[in-house]
Amino acid sequence: MSATSRPTPRRAGRAVARAAARTPRRRTVASALVLVLPVLWVLSACVAMPTSGGVEVGDVEVTDAGPAVVPLADRPAPDADPQAIVVGFLKASQAGFSRDPRRGGDFGAAREYLAGDARASWRPRESVVLYPTSSSPTFTVVNETQVQVTLSVAARIDADGRYAEAAPDAEESFTFDLVRDSSDQWRIAGLEDGVVLDESNFENLFGSASLYFLTPDDASLVPETRWFPLRNIATSIVRELLEGPSPWLRDSVRSAIPEGVELTPETVPVDETDSTASVGLTEAAALTDSAERARMIAQIEASLAIPGVRAVEVTAGGVPLTASAAEVGRGVDSDGVLEVVSEDKVVQLKNGELLPLPAAPDFSARGVHDVARNERGNVRVALSDAGDLVRLGVGDEPPATILGGPGLLAPSVDRLGWTWTGRSGPAGLLTAVRADGQLADVSVPWLAGRSVTAVRVARDGARVAVLSTGTDGLALDVAGVVRDASGGPLQLGEPLGTGATLVDASELVWVDDATLGVLGRSGVATSGAYHLVPLSGRTRMLPALEDAVAIAGGKGQRSLYVATSDARLFWLPGVNASWTEVATGVRDPYFPG
Repeated sequence: MSATSRPTPRRAGRAVARAAARTPRRRTVASALVLVLPVLWVLSACVAMPTSGGVEVGDVEVTDAGPAVVPLADRPAPDADPQAIVVGFLKASQAGFSRDPRRGGDFGAAREYLAGDARASWRPRESVVLYPTSSSPTFTVVNETQVQVTLSVAARIDADGRYAEAAPDAEESFTFDLVRDSSDQWRIAGLEDGVVLDESNFENLFGSASLYFLTPDDASLVPETRWFPLRNIATSIVRELLEGPSPWLRDSVRSAIPEGVELTPETVPVDETDSTASVGLTEAAALTDSAERARMIAQIEASLAIPGVRAVEVTAGGVPLTASAAEVGRGVDSDGVLEVVSEDKVVQLKNGELLPLPAAPDFSARGVHDVARNERGNVRVALSDAGDLVRLGVGDEPPATILGGPGLLAPSVDRLGWTWTGRSGPAGLLTAVRADGQLADVSVPWLAGRSVTAVRVARDGARVAVLSTGTDGLALDVAGVVRDASGGPLQLGEPLGTGATLVDASELVWVDDATLGVLGRSGVATSGAYHLVPLSGRTRMLPALEDAVAIAGGKGQRSLYVATSDARLFWLPGVNASWTEVATGVRDPYFPG
């Protein structure tokens, strides 16, 4: 199966393009179009599980509400023609991810459509290409021995579970080479590794899970979302956790699991009676001190906090590993209180009421906007009307300029007290500054020649999200933060591209540890709307709200707020609900970060 992809409007060399690209071993160009056959793709779909939103310990997006309806694999029909063989193979290969062998699980039925060496060499888990449920693949009979399949692409998932959303107009073609076997039956002899999967079936067969790693100071767990088949998902999670983080995150986090540790046995069984997952590791896992063992167990337990698993037992060389609970946070705001600006003072929104802070900064003598703070609230900054970055004084302490404008971006404060910003216009670096005025120019080579419009640091301090524009349009990237021994930021790692369906954006926030919130446009929309953009998953546009100018989010999908140009504040009770007005006369809503 040869694959040919149409270029997407994302810039060449981006990490998401590398992750999403398929490198065919062989390309076949049809010399003549014989017949194009659109096919009614009869595949089953069930209630879709969500593909975006809060990814937190204990809230992995898989379901144990009963068996999902999945494709049923049929064996090859006698004397089927080449096109029928390809259609049957694609359906059977989707069913290969089923947890039920009787439905074709483990790809046994799919391999019956293959001939000779292809039957043994085909690697279905190498990649998954998703196409929208609303579209159908088109089949082209190229000649007697070749059938081409063309489809719209919604996303691609690689062998390690990394999800890369595709641009709206992405398309891909696959060419299957067929031969007659010893029984004079048509079988597929040439194809690419991987599976083509309908999005609705993907939602029934795969689930997202967070692999948790540690910040270098061991203060916080940092998630990396992956997507795995629900069949044996606990095994997939632990295997990838042992492999470590993806390259884009590798220099910004660490793992307490010693290098070279392996699963033994090679599976993670989950007891059907008490839902205990048994993780057997090789003896090297025990060769650490008690504090490091505690952190290792914390990583494993957090990563396996999925439906169907209530407890985790870890052994090393067959000996149970025990340790006192590690005190590791997750970089999430502890109070979950939204702050807004009302009459030049910062106030809190609690239980629908605007309440003053115990020691609120007063900046009536100096107009400011785009207020930000850290979780402790001891670092508060804003942009002045003159464009300077200002530290907001509390009590009798007056505001003080810590970085001169103009052209500074809205600030974002990390848990280590560094305020992140940048300057509009061609970039190549960002700026981080402490409240005492200490500056750090953060090198970002992949931003060279691009104009940065927004920057926002995650609450764990290990990742930064950046909105930028260039000759190829809008880009939303997330990169790991590389810091020195004292915690000072030095540079950003390679970017992870996300939000491929966005065409315009102005505001950026972290909704939770694995989801961004973006005020912008996607598709053919003519006005800006709040979008939920998972770092690994499908972008979702929320109900539009007229005259939206600012957004906030910080405690998951129950903490989504929008401020309008006429100083009204709206809250979204749920992603399927409507916006509800909760305050007037306010502006600049924000959570820590």
